[in-house]
Amino acid sequence: QYKPLPKFPAVTRDFSFMCDVDLEAAKIEKVMKKSLGKLLDSIKLFDIYIGAQTGGKKSISYSVSLRTQDRTLTAEETDAALAKMLDALDKELGVTIRS
Repeated sequence: QYKPLPKFPAVTRDFSFMCDVDLEAAKIEKVMKKSLGKLLDSIKLFDIYIGAQTGGKKSISYSVSLRTQDRTLTAEETDAALAKMLDALDKELGVTIRS
């Protein structure tokens, strides 16, 4: 099905998270989608790593793109939406940013 090209640019940020080894990526993505709402353009999982450096946890990395159909997102709007997403991941699943 035909979709016209977007008129406004997407804002893309990459995140690497630490979580329990048995936490499914689908659960993380569900919380991300719910917290970002209509601003979400796409979520792409690009890496999962479990090894000695992760201390018994799993490192999981995503590329997150945000976009609106009627205007360009401001830096403040983007930062606020992503902060809401990070807070929801921490509160609901115990997922934190990898340091």
